[in-house]
Amino acid sequence: MPIYIRGLRDVSTAYSKLERDTRAGLRTGLRDIAEPVQHTAEALSQARIARIGRKWWKMRVGVTRTVVYVAPRQRGVNGRGGPRRRPNLADLLMDRAMEPALEQNEANVEQAVDRLLDHVIDDFNH
Repeated sequence: MPIYIRGLRDVSTAYSKLERDTRAGLRTGLRDIAEPVQHTAEALSQARIARIGRKWWKMRVGVTRTVVYVAPRQRGVNGRGGPRRRPNLADLLMDRAMEPALEQNEANVEQAVDRLLDHVIDDFNH
């Protein structure tokens, strides 16, 4: 269940015309907003997925011009044609950790985005 921010692309485009420091501040703010979701997803994946291993529960936050996302830090491993040991791990991570983490933090994320955009607008107007 993603949270959609309407107009994020427009804000990013407007910011591309401003100074580099201002654009970096927007990216940093968005990353900071997503960190509680990241930490919750890490905790839920360890608690709810049996034999998750030492590296698959770790998450990362990414920010692009149009998307802020939380994803597993470890990327898929290309085998030598053999069967994958946990072909359902992606589904387990999404269903048991990542979507519940977003749901638990949804209200806080929405409020933080509103505050960040208000701050961006204030900076833009001054």
